[in-house]
Amino acid sequence: MLRELERLARRMGLEVRFEAFDARAFRRGGLCTVRGTPLVLVDVHATTIDKVGVLCEALARLDVETTYVPPLLRARILRAI
Repeated sequence: MLRELERLARRMGLEVRFEAFDARAFRRGGLCTVRGTPLVLVDVHATTIDKVGVLCEALARLDVETTYVPPLLRARILRAI
């Protein structure tokens, strides 16, 4: 599921980067804009479940209705709203 969400994010124009966060960081990542480019930063040390959650939350902020999304992924993204 994680890899499929990464591919979907990239198809929708998001750059996805996995980077090490400070161990004291509260969040495991999220959607931001860097120099006008939408970007999802994800803590490389986060659990797979947290990584999936970060990508789903980011994708839930976009219009996924205009892109084909497999039903299982769509359901998971919509739960993140």
